[in-house]
Amino acid sequence: MTFIRRTTRLFLLSLWFPVASILGIFAGFGGSWSGMKRVTKITRLWGWGISRIIGMNIKVYGDPEKIKGGIIVANHHSYLDIIAHASIFPIRFAAKIEISSWPVLGWILAINRPIWIDRKSKQRSHKTLSEYRETIEHGINLIVYPEGTSSAGTRILPFKSTPFEAVSSDNYKIYPVLIRYLQKTGEPTLCWYGDMTLLPHCWQILGRPSINVEIHILDPLLPEGRSRKELANFVHAHMQEKYSEILKTLAFTPVL
Repeated sequence: MTFIRRTTRLFLLSLWFPVASILGIFAGFGGSWSGMKRVTKITRLWGWGISRIIGMNIKVYGDPEKIKGGIIVANHHSYLDIIAHASIFPIRFAAKIEISSWPVLGWILAINRPIWIDRKSKQRSHKTLSEYRETIEHGINLIVYPEGTSSAGTRILPFKSTPFEAVSSDNYKIYPVLIRYLQKTGEPTLCWYGDMTLLPHCWQILGRPSINVEIHILDPLLPEGRSRKELANFVHAHMQEKYSEILKTLAFTPVL
């Protein structure tokens, strides 16, 4: 049964990826900001399709439609976060440049015009910050993962302050979003972190009957004159407090 499930999903993904890629290319034709907005809608369609194919049951707490322009700050457990978030928000991603060389996911993200983050290049860092600001100024939802890496999901790692510089000098809204994966004790982890190898983890994911996910959209926050480091610490403390509360709650009933 597991083999059939994996084979079927691989086949469906092999059909869906080219379709989503073609739609993304046409949506972004011309390179304008209006094209970028169209691409975010295709990104949402892309994420929704993948989430359905791999059996993601996503329960959303809060209203995604209330997020209209601004920076979405999310905790980070796995590459699955990208799929889950894309399925509910029309967004532009800010992703580390290493993902651009990943098979399939990196190629698809590239078509959807993400902001690639290269922490080894100071010159690129300045360009990244400029792209952050321009994206927000044009009313496009930008999602960042300020932990800088994925984790085991037991806590939220300290935030890097760079993404917050784009909003610290203005009064743009910050939308904290928490993601949580639900699984039984003893099951292979849905989180992908540390020195885990990508392909074996993907193979395990493809064989799972379902993937249960919660996404919690918290109330928006404002910079209110804080420096980027103060803002990073403030948002982190707020999200960690809420995340600790969420971890104590029971699992949800999966959406069919």
